[in-house]
Amino acid sequence: MSQASNQQIIYIHGRGPKPNQADLQQLWTEALSAGLQRDAPKKVKAFAAADVHMLYYAHHLDEFAESGFDETLDLDNRRQALQALTTNTKAKDFRRKHYESLPGKTPLKEFLMDVSASIGLGNAAIKKTMPELASYWQNQEGWAGDLQRELTDLLRELMTQDKNILIISHCMGSVVAWDGLWQLTQSIRSGDEDLKRITRWVTLGSPLGARAVQSQLAGAGNAQNERFPGVLNAWHNISAEDDYVCHDKTVADDFRGMLNNRVIGDIRDHTIYNLAVRYGRSNPHSSLGYLIHPRTALLLAEWLD
Repeated sequence: MSQASNQQIIYIHGRGPKPNQADLQQLWTEALSAGLQRDAPKKVKAFAAADVHMLYYAHHLDEFAESGFDETLDLDNRRQALQALTTNTKAKDFRRKHYESLPGKTPLKEFLMDVSASIGLGNAAIKKTMPELASYWQNQEGWAGDLQRELTDLLRELMTQDKNILIISHCMGSVVAWDGLWQLTQSIRSGDEDLKRITRWVTLGSPLGARAVQSQLAGAGNAQNERFPGVLNAWHNISAEDDYVCHDKTVADDFRGMLNNRVIGDIRDHTIYNLAVRYGRSNPHSSLGYLIHPRTALLLAEWLD
């Protein structure tokens, strides 16, 4: 692992079948770089010099892949989607009118999740739509615990070296990140480690706004002053219109206690239009659509400063 750069970026992917780690990491990097090239070209060189790490766990999710999943086809389709997104050459190309024109656009899934949550069926809806997350919570074969340790070990190493750290997590990857950050906080509090705080956490299409998810997070049952991760400077949450995974699009209200207890300096919510098209239909949950969006590019450029 290269330690040449002070800038350290950690990717944590979301649910569903994925290409292999090298290809997925390259796609994420290409999407972020394309966003910078469009909106903040002077930051492209600094981004290229940053060290990138990916917390990869897709191999634990194989049992949830749709029948007949073809990794080669999936990778090619992701590349096509990213290429199409790069044709939007200005930040203003990511507005509502552009989203409304996408094929197959529908708010139905998000509406159904909203209804399920409102009538107390949030847990059932999550288990049905995101069985990977339910498996993670059950920690079957211990892979969830191993994943959290992998993240905390990496973070502790980088924080000890006084690095400038950015975490970017998509979908259930934000749950993994939360649990790892909370575990790291407990470890620090119980010892005498003096670690630099993590500069910024960016969550994309995250389910953390849902009460059913919040009840399962590490630290959820603890007292207010022991409930939250205490190693972050800032948290930015980005949610896309019609993305059913983040049907509750705000986290600043739910996690106000982090500010009240002064364990974080800033929590902000951002709502966007995700213009990704996968297999001929609008996919507002696509990680690539989030990563290349002007809002993400702005947050990345600010962090690189």
